[in-house]
Amino acid sequence: MRLILLWGLATGVAIACIDVLAGEATRSVSDTDLRAAIELVDLIINLGLCGWASFRVAAALGELRPGLEAAVLAGSVAGLAGIVYQLVRPSEPPAIENLVALAAWNIVLAAVAGSLGAWAGNIRRPASPPR
Repeated sequence: MRLILLWGLATGVAIACIDVLAGEATRSVSDTDLRAAIELVDLIINLGLCGWASFRVAAALGELRPGLEAAVLAGSVAGLAGIVYQLVRPSEPPAIENLVALAAWNIVLAAVAGSLGAWAGNIRRPASPPR
């Protein structure tokens, strides 16, 4: 349980920091192609971090579920931080539906990346010795 909390919270905070940096970078950019590129890089980094956290937890504990839990926890932390960021520095007045969608989108993406990472971590575990 401690390992899940450690990786999930640390990864969620890292993703939130990267999201804030990407959000601030896109505010000062007027070119739509550059803005889309920044958002794409942000998304790829988020998916990679969630997958990596779930891989590490699943490989360490030898089970699939804890890796998924760490990834979903990271996505939940990032989603809540995204809501706070949208309330503190809105680019447009935030609607409740958009805030809920932001949190849900973070959780779903974390679960998808976590599924792949936990699966890879579960495969990587050493085989148990024969009885």
